[in-house]
Parts: sequence; structure tokens; C-alpha cells
Amino acid sequence: MNYEELLNYLDIEDPAEFEYFEAMADLVECDEYIEQEALFEVFAKADKEMLSGLLDEYFEEITDGLPDDSDDMYTLLDQIRLCLTGLSANAEDEGDIRMLTDEFNRFRTWYSFESQVELSPEDGGYGDTVCLRDAITSARIEKLGGEKYRYDFNSALDYEIDSYTMSFAELAAIEEYEDEQ
Repeated sequence: MNYEELLNYLDIEDPAEFEYFEAMADLVECDEYIEQEALFEVFAKADKEMLSGLLDEYFEEITDGLPDDSDDMYTLLDQIRLCLTGLSANAEDEGDIRMLTDEFNRFRTWYSFESQVELSPEDGGYGDTVCLRDAITSARIEKLGGEKYRYDFNSALDYEIDSYTMSFAELAAIEEYEDEQ
């Protein structure tokens, strides 16, 4: 998907309009290949504070959907959230935006395609292996009265977070956020 196709997919005419949760969810969960340069263009032209807030909101939403006994996955997703929101909030030049684009695309690929979560029906039967995105969707459906599963996130925990140096302002904001929680 190129830049124009991506804008059309997100139902926006300009990246400055990238301001709604649904657009972030669509971007992360898109099943189609998105060109790296298309992501870069959107991130370069989007409001960085808005982008950071949307990422934070998206991660809050997906971690709320995790099964109660998935502490390791919650911790990993929280670390990824901190990395991506920090990168987006501080993306000031082309190099910063490229780093954000790379990390975002790496997360998106892992989350929606490469991660493997084993689902086993609690009432017996054959299980299935799905990506983390689909496992979280199953957990949400389960909470609404759907079929109950046992979730094995061990294989999906293999996600290396690149080192990222945070500014004092970011550390203070994180501490403030954690105090509010």
C-alpha cells in the first residue's frame, strides 16, 4: 500500500487529520503490506503529540483486552508502548521519524502477523495458533460470553525492544502517568 492508498484506507486526506483512535487501530491492524515510505510520510506530517496520545490509547485498549493471567505479555506491551510513545513524542527530525517508523512497523508486523499465541478451548477440542492481535480479539469475545480459551503467550514474548534513550521530560511524564494509574 503506497502513501495515497494508505490515506484512502485511513479515510483521511492529509496526515494532519490523523487524530482518531480508529485510524490508529486501522493502521496497526491492517492486513495489507504498507510501504515503509508511506508510513514515514504519515508520521512526518502528523501532529507528534496527537500521534503519541493515539499510540498510548491504542496500547491501553489492547492491554485491557488481555486475559487476566497474562502478566508477562502485559509487561512486554507496556514496554513497547513506552518506546513508541517516547519516539513519537520526540520525533523532531527525519532521523527520529525514520526510527519511529521502523519501530512502529516492526511492532505492527510482529503484532498482526509474526507473533504466535496458542489458543486451546477450555472445553477440549483442537487448539489453534494465531497472532497476538487475533488472540486479544478472542479474549475480548470471550469476555462478552464467547467461547473460553486457555492462552499460551510464551512464543509471542520473543520481541526484542531496541534501546532508546529517554529525556528527563519523558521520564517525568512516565512517572506522572504511573502515579495516576
